[in-house]
Amino acid sequence: MPLIKITGQGLISIAVLTGLLWSCVIVENLTVQRARANAYQALQQIRALQLKKRITPAKLPTLQPRRASSSVG
Repeated sequence: MPLIKITGQGLISIAVLTGLLWSCVIVENLTVQRARANAYQALQQIRALQLKKRITPAKLPTLQPRRASSSVG
């Protein structure tokens, strides 16, 4: 003689909660994958900007000597 019987309503609630749990696990995995992809993309952009910053111009600008201003008075 069983001590506890699971009713049909109990089985349905267990099934629904199990489905809800698995959907949360799947959504979490998708969120982590998307976050990793975004982090990888951000690192790639940072590397590209660092490489672009290291590029030197073809000709460095030269400083022109200042002309002394003459005061006419």
